[in-house]
Formats: sequence, structure tokens, C-alpha cells
Amino acid sequence: MLRSVGNRGMRISVELEEKMIKDIMLLTGERKMSAAIAKAAEMFTKRLKAVALIRSLREDPLDYGQTNEELEEASDPEPASKARKSVDYRNDKRKLRKS
Repeated sequence: MLRSVGNRGMRISVELEEKMIKDIMLLTGERKMSAAIAKAAEMFTKRLKAVALIRSLREDPLDYGQTNEELEEASDPEPASKARKSVDYRNDKRKLRKS
């Protein structure tokens, strides 16, 4: 039996063993059966989506066309040998001139 309940989603009737319901409530940390089963279904769905994403990335990896080093070289206007050195002014011993 399925019926829509406003923005809360759909209500359904299912038969589950009492032990399974207790396990679901324990694992989800929910005190009420409906909340526990809804949370378990949400967690299960998210996990399956994550597994499907990981599987698709393994089977068909993304091709960015360039390696990380190539991207860094293309975006760096100066080669590393000519790059400016960073200066830490917090421990600078020179006195600032007053104008």
C-alpha cells in the first residue's frame, strides 16, 4: 500500500521480522520504527549510489587530457627556478621607516 503524505514522502506498509526492526533501530540510532526504517532506506540508497559511482569511475576513468604537472606548468607564468621567494615579515628584524 502506497500513499503520498504531503512533503514528507510516501507511506508504505511492509512486514519485517521484529529482530530486523530492532537491529535497524539500533544501527540507525532512531527510537521510532518509521524513522529508523526511513533512515535505513536512505542510508542504503546513498551507499548503493556511491558504489555505482566508484564502479563507473573504475570502469571508465575520467580523461583530463593533461597531467597535474602539465597543468601546473601551463598556469605558472615563471619557471620554478625563476620564481620569487616568499618572505615572512612576521619575524623581520628591520625597522619600518616612519613617514
